[in-house]
Amino acid sequence: MSKTFCPLPFIHLATRPNGDVRVCCTANASGAGIDDNKGAGLVTEDGVNMNLRQHTIEQVWNSKFMRDTRLQLLNDQVPTSCTKCFQEEANGITSKRQWETEVWNEQLDMDAIVSSTASDGSLPVNIPYFDLRLGNMCQLKCVMCSPHDSSSWIKDWKLQYPKYKSIELKQDQGWDSKYDYTWYQKGSFLGTMKEQAQFIKELYFAGGEPLLIPEHYKILQFMVDTGNAGNCMLRYNSNGIELPDRLLELWNHFKEVRFNFSIDAVGDKNHYIRYPSDWDTIVHNLHILDNTPDNIIVNIACAVQLLNIMYLPELAKWKLSQNFKKVHMHPRTNGDVGTHLVYFPSYLNIRVLPSELKELAAKNIREFTDNPRWLGFIDYMMQEDWSSKLPSTIEYLETCDTTRGTDFRSVFPELNKLA
Repeated sequence: MSKTFCPLPFIHLATRPNGDVRVCCTANASGAGIDDNKGAGLVTEDGVNMNLRQHTIEQVWNSKFMRDTRLQLLNDQVPTSCTKCFQEEANGITSKRQWETEVWNEQLDMDAIVSSTASDGSLPVNIPYFDLRLGNMCQLKCVMCSPHDSSSWIKDWKLQYPKYKSIELKQDQGWDSKYDYTWYQKGSFLGTMKEQAQFIKELYFAGGEPLLIPEHYKILQFMVDTGNAGNCMLRYNSNGIELPDRLLELWNHFKEVRFNFSIDAVGDKNHYIRYPSDWDTIVHNLHILDNTPDNIIVNIACAVQLLNIMYLPELAKWKLSQNFKKVHMHPRTNGDVGTHLVYFPSYLNIRVLPSELKELAAKNIREFTDNPRWLGFIDYMMQEDWSSKLPSTIEYLETCDTTRGTDFRSVFPELNKLA
């Protein structure tokens, strides 16, 4: 394999909530410093975003963009879409490329898959791994989110966007209300997914909130009905608010279910970040999941940002205090909870903190753990000073507080220093 190899373009297809297709959820992601309109997105030769509303899975899979990406990865080159992973690796952070490579080398014969790649980069349309964002339906409006990923944000966005004075806020909070987030209900999508059922080894569902979306259940049902569920792993990023009995019954048929429960802090802090989630409901549902069958694995997935970097040890200690039987972090993150960085909006990134609060966050983490991933966050945070974004941070949080009746300074008292 080449030094830049990643298995995902050879085995994987991913969507955004509006149906746009990308190489993976990290490709052309915020934080890589890339404009989607300058080569990072999955586009046609005419520069049009490929979208499953009007393009078939077959068209996307062997599009020129996908073929070129595969060939680059086989020849020690870094495709534009893949910049973010290599940036993270340079900062000592385990990238998606690294851990996905480890995972799939254990599950598939990657040498055989690479050997079946034609000279032009095309592959048979036998796709083992789908990452599906079936629209933006969600009951939460997390502080780092937007209408693009949460339907609940739309009302607040309409109230808040006209109030922003910062040009940066106007740019980062821009949103096109004409997006169609029901793409998965149209065309041949579900039918083609059913045709792929025999090849599927993993289905990854994320938000919106997948557990609210009926088509998610339809996909699980046809995997069961076609007899392919037993060979398939399910993976989720979910807020865990809804756990219907039907879901738990369907999960029984699958080889493995890996449920990444999105929790960013303890109690009121989590309520602020993942507004308006109820902490008691979260704890209750965690304990339900902790008593599910052995094929279900539960992880806490924490989105690390300016608001919670100082409190990561508090979340990990709380998790340990619960004496869960099976609620652990992802086995490849070497920590007490799974973590990933928030890059967008940039004014919530951990690099924005003033030096005094960066030092406090670093102290809290170092006193708690020598987890390489968490220490990598410290290195990343200290490398650059983004404190010039603080006025946008404060304006954004204060605007959210006015809309929601919250107060970030009382919930995160250390952040009074931002005023």
